[in-house]
Amino acid sequence: MSLRMALKRSLEDEEGGPKKRSAYTPSLTGKKYDDGAPAPAPAPAAAKNTSRRAPKEAPIVELVQIDKCIKNNMVSRIEKAGFVEMTQVLPSQFIDSLRSEAEEKLSNLNNRQKKAADGFIKISNALQAIVSKELAEKVSLALMGSDKIHDSIKHVFGKGGESSYEGFVVESLKLLATPPGSPPQLPHADDHCTSCLVGIVHLKDDQLRTRIAKYDNKKDYPTGITSTCDNCQRDEQLPDADYKRGVHLTTEKWYCGHCNKPARPYDFEKKLTLAFGELLENPDIADAHAGECPKANDGILALPTMIHCGPGNPSASTEHRIVLFFTVRPLYKNTKQLTAGVKKQHKYNEDLQIHAPCILYHQFQKTLRIYEHAGCNLRNYSSFIVGANAADLTRLKTDLARARTTIASQEKKIEKLMLRLGEGDKDTSSKK
Repeated sequence: MSLRMALKRSLEDEEGGPKKRSAYTPSLTGKKYDDGAPAPAPAPAAAKNTSRRAPKEAPIVELVQIDKCIKNNMVSRIEKAGFVEMTQVLPSQFIDSLRSEAEEKLSNLNNRQKKAADGFIKISNALQAIVSKELAEKVSLALMGSDKIHDSIKHVFGKGGESSYEGFVVESLKLLATPPGSPPQLPHADDHCTSCLVGIVHLKDDQLRTRIAKYDNKKDYPTGITSTCDNCQRDEQLPDADYKRGVHLTTEKWYCGHCNKPARPYDFEKKLTLAFGELLENPDIADAHAGECPKANDGILALPTMIHCGPGNPSASTEHRIVLFFTVRPLYKNTKQLTAGVKKQHKYNEDLQIHAPCILYHQFQKTLRIYEHAGCNLRNYSSFIVGANAADLTRLKTDLARARTTIASQEKKIEKLMLRLGEGDKDTSSKK
């Protein structure tokens, strides 16, 4: 079991005492609902119970009304607002094609015979599917022709110093569908630094808008990338503002700005907590709508460091909320040759979103390292940190892995014995 899963389990499980009927409160809702009734009493031994177990009722999800709305139609304010609104992003025929593809994949979701390899899979509170190759190529070209996208990415990555920005590439094209009865996502950022811009395009009219938190462009977002100062020759973590210009990839000279002062220690975890620490204390931080009520083909283009969440979809809804997701990553000229094995550019990774469990995980790892350097081993106390239940589950997983190994070994021995017995039977029959 991964540490992130252990942390998740420890937060969910009650320690000590019998399991009780639990209640779940979706983010941004004031409603609670039971997640299941107590198990019925077992039938008497003499009377065999042939009835099937009643299906678990789906919890009712109601979304709290949000009146706050943050608007921005100006490319020049994207770094202040954290996003910019877009209208009529794609040619209308592509919106129709994307919506049709999403609906077809949704119809095949529970059909094992028709379920395609690129069909929907569950993520968070929604479903995700990769756009088919032929359609993705057409949509990517159309997105690259968007003036709003072109101007926005140039504004973010192509200004200041000797920026070597020269264009962008469209990546991560996905269809996201949120079924009725889905609570909002956990609030999160798509990345810890400005590695790209993230786009959402609605494929239906009047869908629920993405929920966002007020953006703070003064924060020091950690890049996790070190660069050598061309004056003092010290390696230091590259600030986000310089990272956006691509100085770590190009021949542009970079100066840390404090050569005559002590070196600043590399502390990714501390910067991560300072930049996104609000996620630990305020699960309802994404308390505003992003932009006006959208029509099909409207959307937003956002910085990956903007805290937001999918709005969910109430149980009363009769349709899936369906959007197109994509990222646009900058390209640079004057690139320098890097050491073999060094990644040329940090890219968006959907598995590395920044949410509360992610921050806790990094702080936990940092604390382990600090104590290890002092000659102490906090791993012996993991049950106090991640919860006794989670620690027991980890040990159980280890025991099961050992048991599987033993069983596999025994199965191989049995197969060999069966082969030998078969050969012996053949020899006996031939002698007769």
